[in-house]
Amino acid sequence: MKKSHVGLRLALRSNSSNASKKQKGLKSKRPAAATVAELLGPIMLMALTVITSTVSNAVTKAPALTASAANIITPPSLLVLPTVTRLALVCLLPTLLGYYKSEYGVSYGYGTAMAASSYLILVSIANAANLPLLPGLKDCISLSVSSFQSAGILSSLQTTIQNLKVLLPTSLSACHAAILLFYGLRLDIFLLYREVFIVRFRVMRERIEDRAKKQGNRLNRTPFLLSCAFLYFCMMSPLLITCQVCNDISMTIPPSLLGGTSLLGLGGVGGISITSILELLLRSSIVVTLLGFLLGALGDLNKTVGKAWQGEDALITGGIFRFFRHPNYTGEVIGWVSSCLAGFLAVLWKTVRISSSAVGGSNVALWKSMSPYLLTSLMGAIGISFVLVTATTGLEFRQKEKYGDTEEYKKWIKKSWVGFKMASKKGKDPEPKSELQLVES
Repeated sequence: MKKSHVGLRLALRSNSSNASKKQKGLKSKRPAAATVAELLGPIMLMALTVITSTVSNAVTKAPALTASAANIITPPSLLVLPTVTRLALVCLLPTLLGYYKSEYGVSYGYGTAMAASSYLILVSIANAANLPLLPGLKDCISLSVSSFQSAGILSSLQTTIQNLKVLLPTSLSACHAAILLFYGLRLDIFLLYREVFIVRFRVMRERIEDRAKKQGNRLNRTPFLLSCAFLYFCMMSPLLITCQVCNDISMTIPPSLLGGTSLLGLGGVGGISITSILELLLRSSIVVTLLGFLLGALGDLNKTVGKAWQGEDALITGGIFRFFRHPNYTGEVIGWVSSCLAGFLAVLWKTVRISSSAVGGSNVALWKSMSPYLLTSLMGAIGISFVLVTATTGLEFRQKEKYGDTEEYKKWIKKSWVGFKMASKKGKDPEPKSELQLVES
């Protein structure tokens, strides 16, 4: 596969030895970064705890949905999703930041594209369920400064939180959208913090920009930026599938499944129908998607705080790094592959459901209508996995080169999992530096 396909072109090659020399010249301690990291840590942990609690409560062995809760599940006919053109533009526009700073197209462009596209879809689901997000906010922010209603904004946020508490457990597709929204927002916040408070990454950004300028006119970046935008759209495609195919599934495990009752009369395992098994796997894939992204977020937080206190040249081996050497990359691979798997499981679940339904339907028509989304979903999962696995391989090599002779490193690699990496030739750095690799360093 050519590197230019599906946003996989590795844009910029780095000189590892020069990078190491520059990093040694930086200050090992940054009090400002350490102070902000100390304040940021509890906030992010609280946010992760709330999200994890919401999903875990949704998939517990709860009693049957009440009548009011069951009615919240949105009939597919009432859901009006954003058009493909609109979603494609939402993925493209943030990526155009790459014309200003080459690295922005694959950092802020990446996070913003995922957050904005998933937010539009989540709004559509919420509106169809009559549980709007940020109701009345437009009226509040459109007022003049003199009559600005902060109370109205606070009330809108409180209503949104209450609506999400009701919506997420009762809609699998809404939960899927909220997870991707969390991923995009979390990434943007982390990138902004890193750029403002960590000098090393500002130096790296400018070095990348200097190399990009040597390639000629800024318009020469167009093919790469378009391929990145296409990759972001592909990564968002599984959400479009779950919204269209299984918007009537909740995240709560039904008592009929827990009790081993066959819902649709199909043969299954232990009296549980194939449809029910697929439904359970579908819910599980959504939960695993969240867990993967939480692993990546925890890795970022762990390494940021660790380096703020111990110095930029420190090898971080504590916390989550005790078990995962590259939790950011590993978590993202798990998250994006699970999201893609959810799309395929959704279509398979619908196929079995149609086959067993008395009303019937055309499985051929279903697969034909979903095939473009399945294809782009697969391309997105393969594309981002390739980038992340390549980055993991390169980072593994550089860490071995820098810390390989220390006892701390030797003990660490024996107890921790490297994650997903490619086989590399001995003594050679297998990774030309990719802009997408800047999420972790």
